Amino acid sequence: MRLPAIVARRLSFPVLAAAVLCLAAFNLTFRQHLHTIQHWDESLYAMTAWEMLQSGDVIGTTFLGEFDYYNTKPPLNVWLIALSFKLFGVNAVALRLPSMLAALATIAVILRWARRHLGGRPALFGGLVLSTLFAFYNIHASRSANTDAINTLLIVLVVVTLWGARQRPWRLAWLGPLMAAVFLLRGMAILLPLAIIGVDELWTFGLRRRGRWLPTTAAAVLFALPVGAWMIARWRIDQWTFLSRLFWYDFVARTLTPIEDHPGSVFFYLDFLQRHHYDWLLASVAVVLLFPPSRAALRELLSQGARTASPARLLIVWASLAMLIPTLVQTKIGWYLHPFYPVFALGVGAILAHGTKRAGELPSGWRSWRARTLVGVIVLVACVAEARLVYHVYYLRDFASSSQGVLLAERERLKGQVIYRRRLDRSEIFVIHAMVGGTHRLAENMEAFLRDARPGDYYLTRRAVDDPRVTVIRKQGEFFLYRKDH
Repeated sequence: MRLPAIVARRLSFPVLAAAVLCLAAFNLTFRQHLHTIQHWDESLYAMTAWEMLQSGDVIGTTFLGEFDYYNTKPPLNVWLIALSFKLFGVNAVALRLPSMLAALATIAVILRWARRHLGGRPALFGGLVLSTLFAFYNIHASRSANTDAINTLLIVLVVVTLWGARQRPWRLAWLGPLMAAVFLLRGMAILLPLAIIGVDELWTFGLRRRGRWLPTTAAAVLFALPVGAWMIARWRIDQWTFLSRLFWYDFVARTLTPIEDHPGSVFFYLDFLQRHHYDWLLASVAVVLLFPPSRAALRELLSQGARTASPARLLIVWASLAMLIPTLVQTKIGWYLHPFYPVFALGVGAILAHGTKRAGELPSGWRSWRARTLVGVIVLVACVAEARLVYHVYYLRDFASSSQGVLLAERERLKGQVIYRRRLDRSEIFVIHAMVGGTHRLAENMEAFLRDARPGDYYLTRRAVDDPRVTVIRKQGEFFLYRKDH
């Protein structure tokens, strides 16, 4: 009987970790092909990647054939999306595939690293929290084609690399390619991982052994080569036009002023955290109330934060800077908090692990109600968190009730045709050009459409029209698709 028990214990973590990853994969892929494309950054990246495929120009990013000076990010995300389009076709799933894979990899890395250095229970609970964290998926993040999910994965890998370099200094060389990837993805967002590296190095400077200068130099070279090559290639296209905006607008202006009408107080991100993740915050409070940590446990936690050999110090640096730097930036946008979520999940996971451990130590009797309450709280919160994710995907971002759904439902009919509308956002432009294969025009109203359009052109509107010169092709949700008759 002893051998099966040992085998069961050894298999428990891989099985539960696989279950967490399956849950994350479900939350990433559920109805992804029916998830509307977002108007702002996602549609910009989508259109730019599609145009990159058409033109073959991998350096000069464009939107509707013109150089794009609004989205002043380097092109790594566009490259990844264009590659996905080339491999899997132009569709919503291929558009978001790089972000989905990055999110899944983030959870896998957190599970593996935390199990090794924090223990199996905190790792599993941390993975569960991250796998059901609302903003991790839905706020400009893992279920979209934006840069945030990939950026978060790179920052997690920077932290893991820093920790591994304590024992093997040559792992520092990996920081070069990782930091280069962060810059080529998000430009001046490189300041967060650079600050994590700098503070961690300064905090532990007196305890460093020799042999770190050579791998640090190698990291600098491995950073400079790809970044320098891209900057030279971009400069040859339009000299300093794009590169200056990357620095002065995307960094300086964004840091010193609330650009694009995104102000906020110093409590903006704390408020954002509690509004979107009240479920797991309440679970943490419940655990602390049910099983208050002892003074000895608190002293042990504080002493871990003071020891270089403990991961607690590095996690404190990561959490503090991931919250502090966005707070200091004057432009306040919710998704700037995305790199904070993995360490937040680990913190909540550690609290849940503490509670379940204490509950397992309770003797049977009148105190067992606390253990039952704890289990009930964790199960209830996990179900609420998961239900929020499913509800958002199923009811709030569905193709069927959108203009995009009408266009895609009639894609065979609309291919090669001209589609008019009073006003088109960027997501509709991408759907018309890249996914349907048509072209777009603007018409203020039906009369303008009838005046300017040729027979066989189409008009998409929310208004029902009774006119013998047009035929209604489709009515879906609030939208009508009309064709001008011969």
